[in-house]
Amino acid sequence: MDTNPPSLGTRPQPFTSSVLPGWNLATALFLFAGWLLLSNIGPLFELAPSIRAWYPPAALVAAGVTIWGARALVPIMLAASVNVALGPPDTNALWEVLLLSLAIKIVYWAAAQALRRFGFDPAFSRPIDVALFACIFSVAAAVAAPIAMILPTAAPGEVVDFNFLFRSFWIGDTVAVFALTPAMLAAAVWVVRARSDGAGSSPLVHITRRNVIQAVSVPLALFLATILTPSLGFFSYALCFVPLGWIAVVHGPRVAAIANVVSVIGALTSVQSLSYSAPRSLTVQAFTILLVLTGLMIGSLASERERAFALLADSELQYRRLVELLPDPVLVHVDGRIVFANSAAARVHGSATAASLGGLLLSDVVAPRSAALVEERLLAVSQGKNLELARHTVLRRDGGSTVEVEAISIPFNYHGRDAVLSVARDISARARLEDQLRHAQRMEAVGRLAGGVAHDFNNLLTVITSYSEMALAGLDCDEPLALDLREIHQAAARATSLTRQLLSFSRRQVLQPAPMDVTEAVRLTQGLLRRLIGPGIEIVSHLEPAAGVVLADRGQIEQVIVNLAVNARDAMPNGGTLTLETRNVLAADEAATDRCATRADRYAMIVVRDTGVGIDDVTLAQIFDPFFTTKEVGQGTGLGLASVHGIVEQSGGTVFVRSEIGEGTEFRILLPIIAADLPPRPPEGEALHNGARKGKGRVLVVEDEAAVRTIVLRALRGAGYQVSAAVDGVDALALLERDAAVDVILSDVAMPRMDGRVLAQQVRERWPTIPIIMMSGYANPDTLADISPEQPLLMKPFRVAELLASIEGALVG
Repeated sequence: MDTNPPSLGTRPQPFTSSVLPGWNLATALFLFAGWLLLSNIGPLFELAPSIRAWYPPAALVAAGVTIWGARALVPIMLAASVNVALGPPDTNALWEVLLLSLAIKIVYWAAAQALRRFGFDPAFSRPIDVALFACIFSVAAAVAAPIAMILPTAAPGEVVDFNFLFRSFWIGDTVAVFALTPAMLAAAVWVVRARSDGAGSSPLVHITRRNVIQAVSVPLALFLATILTPSLGFFSYALCFVPLGWIAVVHGPRVAAIANVVSVIGALTSVQSLSYSAPRSLTVQAFTILLVLTGLMIGSLASERERAFALLADSELQYRRLVELLPDPVLVHVDGRIVFANSAAARVHGSATAASLGGLLLSDVVAPRSAALVEERLLAVSQGKNLELARHTVLRRDGGSTVEVEAISIPFNYHGRDAVLSVARDISARARLEDQLRHAQRMEAVGRLAGGVAHDFNNLLTVITSYSEMALAGLDCDEPLALDLREIHQAAARATSLTRQLLSFSRRQVLQPAPMDVTEAVRLTQGLLRRLIGPGIEIVSHLEPAAGVVLADRGQIEQVIVNLAVNARDAMPNGGTLTLETRNVLAADEAATDRCATRADRYAMIVVRDTGVGIDDVTLAQIFDPFFTTKEVGQGTGLGLASVHGIVEQSGGTVFVRSEIGEGTEFRILLPIIAADLPPRPPEGEALHNGARKGKGRVLVVEDEAAVRTIVLRALRGAGYQVSAAVDGVDALALLERDAAVDVILSDVAMPRMDGRVLAQQVRERWPTIPIIMMSGYANPDTLADISPEQPLLMKPFRVAELLASIEGALVG
């Protein structure tokens, strides 16, 4: 059956050159010849003088004006003029006959215009097209019949039954139009579509055994109807409904229209052969009208049904393609067993094809930790509940890692069965980012906690360090008590280093580049490393005493060593050896410096080597990229080596790595040397012990911690300064209001009521000549962010010598 008619629910646009033949000379000649031919076969079906069983020229007029409009009337009227002129003499004038003929044809043209207005499809693809055609052209035939009756058709004095005459004219034209016009329109559409499909295509139906049987069934039914007519009357022609209905269902309305022509011609021929009376013949003619309309209606219904199925299949195909193209997994499961999966589901589940997921239970494709949740959701959806988004883990069928997904499930009917539609989304990347964010937040919390602890701890260390120095100042170096105090002072120094390492590890240390002995920094870090990497890994060190002094932030360099050591630990899950080395190397020594840029003559090299699993070339090329990590979700942020690279580069150095699979990994850090050794530090208490310096001036100390305030006041008074104290910024401003004769202000940063930063701003506005020194036990960069780089800052814990040097520097400056 032809499935090319317009789509359901759309208004067809039939009257275009792409649907029906165009107008040309061949078309005009065809109409001219067709009219002459059909006009002269009319007498073969004459029921009475001038009364015929059907009038075929009316069908040609209806088809012509439907396809080509009013211009089709020109060749038809010329043919009518020739036919009347060459025909037997008529008592009526030629102009009268032609005028009435033109009037009838105008009626059919008006009917065709009405069809155009209603969107008639000449292929009869919809039942509405059959109904429109039947209604409009039956009305046109009824209007044309009285016009045809205007001229006398009987001899003078003969009684004319105008009622019978009207019915004869009306039914005769209607039979012709209903039987022949659809066949003509079908042939026209066929020809045009055959031409548009290609020169080799044919408008004919493909000949099959079934088609041959169908073609033979029509005349066979007519033959049987003719035999049965004497006993059954015109009802015998009901046999023709069977082959016509069969043909219409299989081939649609256009082939049914051709079969209608055969049926009508056969029925009218048998009526002529049986010499029916004119009234009885009209009954058979009316029955043939019903036969024709039934064939067309069944054909249009079948065509619409086929088109609906075609649209349904196309829609299903489009939706299937849409589902297949979706980037998110889609599963349909019945009783917990998968019956449909799209390509995205196959990709996420690690299956070769979507079909291979069919038949699997959901419990086979989810991780054990998500099994209980999936069972609970299946139970809920079986009760008709729509499930909200839920997060669970699926297992990959190819043996790969698990995949985190978010899924929503909706109960629906799938091929007549109660099923569940589950749409998921792969959120593995998002889950990794969330884990990284949580890890960063935990580190942030740890850092804040460390910063707060460091503040209090640094205050205590300031007190311990200062009191031990002041006590040492009053003792001889060889006295037993001096030795004990020196041990206390050294323990405080180690505690200070431990605090700094803790802050470096939590990335809360204020950046303070200063001359630093590389070997000493690595040596002091080893204690922290032993606690970090655990007892299963042996730490071996080869530290060159004169590796060199570099300008860098000790906390940052210690952070670099810690990061590399932690990575080495993770690369040795079964234990191994971590080697730390320091060396002094020449820039010209390519074997030692490798790709290092020659920005200095000598470099201090820090080597961190492990005996782990090693790194492949692909990973090696991107290990310093931010957020790149080979660790499982939640075990790394991918920022450790990126931080190492950034710290070393900011310190003017270079870092590079060598690795072999199964052989381990070696990181080399090269920092430009600024000196061979650090300047010697004075012994503890020397600044107070020799009494060489005595300060002059008045110092205002602003400190909320009583122990720190007491030791600072004591140290300054011991050095000869006049000192006054305030517990916070508000108290300090009140003292300055009463007496502003202050040479320098030493203020803590973090204090209640008014902190040191606000105090410094107030002092600069009101007493701009008074220098201010800030001191802080916080190592948090955020806490010190508002302090100007030019602002002198004394970090706790500090030595008494550092305190006195700061005061002297402020007074001199």
